[in-house]
Amino acid sequence: MMVTLKRQQGLSSIGWLFVIAVFGVVFTIAAKLTPFYLDNRFVVSTLKGLAEDSAFPTMTPNQVRSKLNKTFTINSVRGKPTDALKVTKKKNVILVTVNYEERVDILFNVDVVLTFTNVLDSTRPEECCSPAAE
Repeated sequence: MMVTLKRQQGLSSIGWLFVIAVFGVVFTIAAKLTPFYLDNRFVVSTLKGLAEDSAFPTMTPNQVRSKLNKTFTINSVRGKPTDALKVTKKKNVILVTVNYEERVDILFNVDVVLTFTNVLDSTRPEECCSPAAE
């Protein structure tokens, strides 16, 4: 059976325009959201580094806050993650929490809200950076 040449031409101009538009939207969303996920990744790696520090269980809240802020500065983490840093000490337990939300404008009145919850408990450092550690 012979297939006509018209059927073998591939995508039409409108088809290509649609494909390019879809890739453009996906790329735009990824470009807007990636910096926030990278910041949170730096927060998580900083908390894990603190959990591996042998002096962590004996640090004061101010020492913990100072060490985290220095590392955040080195990694260029600014804004909500640094403002959301809370360090509490009760008896021999240090609890470090970095819980924050980021709102990203995507298109016109469409926003995306990203919620990040990171918890480090000095009694369970192996469970670092998961909300279940609370």
